[in-house]
Amino acid sequence: MKKKLTIALFFQVFYRWRVSAIAFYSTIYCKIFFRFLGVRIKKGATFYGIPRVYLFSGSTISLGENIRIRTSPISNLIGLNRRSIIATHSDKAQIIIGNNCGFSAIVIGSKESITIGNDVMAGANVLITDFDWHAIDPAQRQHGTPESSPIKIEDNVFIGYSSTILKGVSIGKNSVIGANSVVTKDIPPNVIAAGNPCRVIKSFS
Repeated sequence: MKKKLTIALFFQVFYRWRVSAIAFYSTIYCKIFFRFLGVRIKKGATFYGIPRVYLFSGSTISLGENIRIRTSPISNLIGLNRRSIIATHSDKAQIIIGNNCGFSAIVIGSKESITIGNDVMAGANVLITDFDWHAIDPAQRQHGTPESSPIKIEDNVFIGYSSTILKGVSIGKNSVIGANSVVTKDIPPNVIAAGNPCRVIKSFS
């Protein structure tokens, strides 16, 4: 029994060391390369693996203080199924992320505006996008202009694993979005909401 505990402890320490090493080198690289691209990064940012970042000419990506972005599969044992991606898709697009936010295998795609407040947490494999990517009209789907509408996520929101936040919605302060939800309409503050489409199921007292 003691031998098994010793082996388990060894692998636990090795795992933590490996994650710390990934964070150390990834953070140095990202801070240098992203600033070269024109991404605004405030102090205290930590990257676990290297996300893909695409900054459309003339657009804005701003990352707040103490932000944490996990991309390496070993950095979150809940299971990351892709690299994190933060991308703007027009010259007017902006992605503004506040302080103390944490994301794992996040995909954020903006053609207009995505604003995320302070202390926001998103579980693994969440998608946040403010446009349709392809036109809805079948006759224009190949070449038409997809619709877009701003997204606002207020302070201290928690978005559950593998949820999708679609165009034109706001999520109020302190609210929780359940895992695998699809948010198509506004969610008020101080509630738990879940489902497809996402609906309020409980309010905080």
